[in-house]
Amino acid sequence: MIIKLFQQRTIAFEHVTKHLLSCGVISRKHTDLYPIYPFTTKKDVYEGNKKEILAHVNRNSAPYLGVDSVGVHLHCYVCEDTTAACNKPTGIWLAKRAANKSHHPNLYDPTVAGGQPSNLFILENVVKEAYEEAGVEAEWILSPNSKDSTFKDHTHDPLTITTAKSDGSCMKRSLYYSGDLQVPNCWVPTAVDGEIAEFKLYTMKELEDELRNGNSVRPSMVAVLLDFMIRHEVLCIESADNIKDLSAAMRRERMSLW
Repeated sequence: MIIKLFQQRTIAFEHVTKHLLSCGVISRKHTDLYPIYPFTTKKDVYEGNKKEILAHVNRNSAPYLGVDSVGVHLHCYVCEDTTAACNKPTGIWLAKRAANKSHHPNLYDPTVAGGQPSNLFILENVVKEAYEEAGVEAEWILSPNSKDSTFKDHTHDPLTITTAKSDGSCMKRSLYYSGDLQVPNCWVPTAVDGEIAEFKLYTMKELEDELRNGNSVRPSMVAVLLDFMIRHEVLCIESADNIKDLSAAMRRERMSLW
C-alpha cells in the first residue's frame, strides 16, 4: 500500500511538471528527482534515502510546489602554510558557470556546486559532483587527512535560507550543505562535465570585496561563501556579535503558519 501511494503521488507530480512545461513556467525537465519527506516540526535532518520518502518530484518543478531546494558545495582553498592543515585560507577556487546554463550563466559558484538527488547520500553526491565539476579525486574527500589534502565535512550544519527569482516569484526554502577541502597550492581544478567555463583563484580580500560590492557571484551563493569566510575567521568584521548574527540569520528554522 505504501509503495502504491508513493507511485501515485509521483505520477501526480509528473503531471504537474508536464503542465509547468506546457505553460512555459519551466523550460525543461531536469535529470534529477527530489525526494519529498513528511513535514515535521522538529529540526530537519537530511539523511539521504534513510528517511521515509512520500514521493519524487522533478528538480525543476519542485520549487513551484513548495519543496525544499537542497544543494551541496565543496570549497577548495589554499593556504600559505603547505606543510600542515591550516585554518586561515589565503585563496579559494571559484567556478564560472557555463554560458549555456539555464540559470545564472557566467556567474561564479563555489568550486563545486550541485543539487542533491534522491538516490545518493550527501557525501556520496559531494564526491560525484567534485569529480565531475572540478576533477577532484575521491580519495581527497574520503581520506580526509591525506598527504595531499585536508577535508572537513560541515554537512551537519547546513544553511537554511529563503531564496526567490529576481522578480520575487518562486520563493522557496533552500538547504545548503558544504565541505571544505584544503588543496595543494600547485593544484588547479579541471572541468570534466562541461558545466564550468573556467576556474578563478580568489584571494580572501578579493572574495570579500566581491561578496560586499560585486555582482559576479550567483546571488544564492553569496551566503554559502560568506559562511565559508566566517568558518575560517577571515571575514573583516570587528564585532563578534555581528558574526554571530550573520551566522544565525543563515540558519533559520522553518516557519509554521499555525
